[in-house]
Amino acid sequence: MAYSPRASGLGNTAAYQVAGKPYLTGSTLAANDVGTVEFPTVSRSFTLVNTGSGDLRIYFDSPVNGSDNTEAETHLHRFTLAQDASITMNVKCAKFYIKAVAETGFECLAELTHIQAQDMYALTGSGINITRYSDGIN
Repeated sequence: MAYSPRASGLGNTAAYQVAGKPYLTGSTLAANDVGTVEFPTVSRSFTLVNTGSGDLRIYFDSPVNGSDNTEAETHLHRFTLAQDASITMNVKCAKFYIKAVAETGFECLAELTHIQAQDMYALTGSGINITRYSDGIN
């Protein structure tokens, strides 16, 4: 039997133990605009820096432009990053969303794995876009 190495995937520890490929991006958002940061491959981690004068809200499910009526807003399934602050998140994802409370900018440095973005499952569930699963437990 010939040796046939399997490509590593989302559940393969080795893909997250090695240093990631660097990826840099950034933008400026007008008040209440929602931006999307989409990675070409799945992230190992990313650092987000708020470079503007207003707060940024970070989501893993899309909020509606200009609306504070979404599940994510109502149940605070978001993280607020104050002006001139930064956060590093050790999470695997293919994209995340940023909403500007006031006109502001951001910079993002990510460590990417070699796992294709389309292989990443949709982030959903308690704490992301619903309050509780239908079982009432999570």
